[in-house]
Amino acid sequence: MTDGLLSGIRVLDLGEGVSGPYAARTLAWLGADVVKVEPPNGDYTRSLGPFPNDAPHAEKSALFMAMNAGKRGVTLDLGTPDGRQRLLDLASGAHVIIDNHRLGWLDERGIGYERLAAAREDIVLTQITPFGDWGPYCAYAAGDLSLFHFSANAHGMIGPVPDPNSDPPIRAGGNQAEQVAGMAAATSTLAALFRLRTAGRGCHIVVSSFEAMATQAIAGLANIAFGGDPPTRRAADVREASIGGQMSAIGGVLPCRDGYVAISPREDAQWARWLDLMENPDWGDDPKYSTRAARQRNSNQLWELLSSWTRPRSKYEIAREGQRRRIPCFPVNTVSDLLSDPHLEERKFFVAIEHPLAGEIRHPGVAYRLSGAALPLHRPAPTLGQHNRDVLT
Repeated sequence: MTDGLLSGIRVLDLGEGVSGPYAARTLAWLGADVVKVEPPNGDYTRSLGPFPNDAPHAEKSALFMAMNAGKRGVTLDLGTPDGRQRLLDLASGAHVIIDNHRLGWLDERGIGYERLAAAREDIVLTQITPFGDWGPYCAYAAGDLSLFHFSANAHGMIGPVPDPNSDPPIRAGGNQAEQVAGMAAATSTLAALFRLRTAGRGCHIVVSSFEAMATQAIAGLANIAFGGDPPTRRAADVREASIGGQMSAIGGVLPCRDGYVAISPREDAQWARWLDLMENPDWGDDPKYSTRAARQRNSNQLWELLSSWTRPRSKYEIAREGQRRRIPCFPVNTVSDLLSDPHLEERKFFVAIEHPLAGEIRHPGVAYRLSGAALPLHRPAPTLGQHNRDVLT
């Protein structure tokens, strides 16, 4: 068993925040030797948390530990000649460098692609930027919030509303735009590594986070490509969408005693099986609900009727019985539900990693398994400057 697919590949992670470190962590968990290069005062995510017991500590930020597990760590002051020379020395022995500072940041310090390629001719430099290195927006600064809205992904959040002007779009939780950009960076870097191994040539990759996020709006873009209208959030215009306490002819999200269950008896045959699951309530024969079109016209009343049946029941019981009857139906899980999910538990998705100061942390693992290769999902995030002696000397 080899230790991942990228054994023997050295990566320098110059990034801060989420996108760059997330891309580098992806490579680390595939077996690459990733060295995180931090400024002397550390990556700023060390100050963001969340922290155990809400007590800020530079070595106990859950965000930092999540984005940097699997790496070694050094500190360099790239604002000094000595720090820049040490980086170039490290670059001469590395295959990949990942960075997500603003456009021009590396060049201003004399460590842009041309200088790095002089240190190692076949180096792969992957830079994550908000909008790429050319085009009308290339000099703009943008973070996760801006990118989520700018890329049209916020327009569908969170489902149809009576008046989009008074219920403005919101973004999804977490750092989704930055993680999508990080995954685009990891994917393109793996492609460049393939060329490095087959042709011996390096590469300069510039990722546009905006364009990475725009690919996530594929459903709306496809609808427009076939002559349809752009997605709307106006409830009166929505005919086949349901979320957050609404019901349509194709399904809805219903309250239960332990959360919510999502159902989607789209076709009349599925609807008949759903009524059978509910032991055929008296209103089941009402013409207002007998056809898909009728159910759509009376969706608000239908949601109330269904909710009165689901409220005292468990979302898991409803979902299991619905699936047994071949009705699309599933529990709406919370994060806590994932931690006790029997499928994830059997697949050992969550990985316990012991951190020297924060203790044992359960990390989400990876969504893939490799035959003949054990993934190195055991190294905790480095403490600040932990490997200076090992790496820099």
